[in-house]
Amino acid sequence: MSTAMQKQARTHPHRHTKSGGRGLRQLLLAQSLSQFGFWLMSLAMPLLAATTLRASPFEVSAVAASQTAAFLLVGLPAGAWVDRLRKRPVMIATDIGRALVLGSVPVVWALGHLSIGYLCAAALATGVLTVFFDVADQSFLPHLVRPQQLVSANARLVGVEQVAAVAGPGTGGLVIQLTTAPLALIGTAVGYLWSAVCLMFIRDHEPAPVRDKDTRLFRDVAEGVRYVLADRFLRPLVCCSTTMTLFWSMGYAMLLVLLAQDLAVPAGTIGLLFTFGSLGGLGATVVARRIIDALGDSTTIKLSVAVAAPFTLFSALVQPGWRLGLVSVSSFVFGAGLVLYNVAQVSFRQRSVTAALLGRVNATVRFCAWGARPLGALCGGAIAELVGVRQAVWVGAAGTSLAIVWLLLSPLRGLRTLPMDAATEDRGTEDRITEDAVTDTPIADAPAAEGAAAADAVTDDAATTKERI
Repeated sequence: MSTAMQKQARTHPHRHTKSGGRGLRQLLLAQSLSQFGFWLMSLAMPLLAATTLRASPFEVSAVAASQTAAFLLVGLPAGAWVDRLRKRPVMIATDIGRALVLGSVPVVWALGHLSIGYLCAAALATGVLTVFFDVADQSFLPHLVRPQQLVSANARLVGVEQVAAVAGPGTGGLVIQLTTAPLALIGTAVGYLWSAVCLMFIRDHEPAPVRDKDTRLFRDVAEGVRYVLADRFLRPLVCCSTTMTLFWSMGYAMLLVLLAQDLAVPAGTIGLLFTFGSLGGLGATVVARRIIDALGDSTTIKLSVAVAAPFTLFSALVQPGWRLGLVSVSSFVFGAGLVLYNVAQVSFRQRSVTAALLGRVNATVRFCAWGARPLGALCGGAIAELVGVRQAVWVGAAGTSLAIVWLLLSPLRGLRTLPMDAATEDRGTEDRITEDAVTDTPIADAPAAEGAAAADAVTDDAATTKERI
């Protein structure tokens, strides 16, 4: 990374308003029904194609791919655009937009005009808005809490997501079975409207981004990409995430086809099977902070992938009867491991990248990891058409299990914890002291009434090895 880039990354540190408790609670409320709607949509869209529209395996994979294709199309520039804007208004606007788009699907279905093409278009439009929401969401959290609170805050947010993920597939499967998949999408639209209303009540001050008058979109995007590629810890994490996402998406889309079409499993049962994965994730959120503190974030990241990813192989063994439970076992363990992995690596990223670059770095990571989802879904559909649906599930599970190789061949291999400033670890003691001072500067911006707490936070940060994800 160039010296100029390093200086810019440290010039505009995160601002913290100190009312993060109230603001974080509002954010948690916003995420609750929004995430419930997301999980319901993730199940309803492919099942709508597979059951209501009787689509082929490749058409089902096309619908699944459309849900995340936006990460490839606008993933990188979204970060540069979001870095130029206040994050909360972006999140509110995208929530309302997603509600309108998904609310149109049952209307078109009721009029008798719903097709695979319209479903793909609605999924793509929702995905574009989701890209902007997610980049803004991850970049907004550091404005609400101090750096040392990020692991706990991320664990709480992931906990909300996992509660929704527990209720979403099971409830969604029953709703789909009772009312049909198009009507089930109304619940998703309501969830996004709820999220928008809750975000409107967050009163924490978010400073306007500092923008260079000479900024250029392409240059801003390239800067975020270079930052990720230059960081010897972020780079293998992105490769690992991308590999897991690519192959997991390949297997997941075809697993739904295998269950719904080949094995004729009712939608309600399918939803309940995947609920166990969310229960595993929910349990992991309860102990995430303690596990990361005990093992170190680097060790947690490696173990979560090495142990959980191979359990996806169980899903390829599913058969009628008691072997349907293999889907639940696979989902439970993989869901728990994925939560630990995400809490650790997302917090690492939020602590180590300052506000000036965080949106672009988040967008770059999302472009790689989430951009692999549509490619994986399409590859899964193609493999299913060529050699069979179950074989596509096998390929997806095997590839997911190999994602750990990226971490074992990286500097993370021998580390227990990740440094706060991994990108500049080798620059020397003098530079690191300067950067630590800059990193702690936002705490000094606290109101006078909180001066003692701010001073304690600075002391704690100076005495503690900081970890980031």
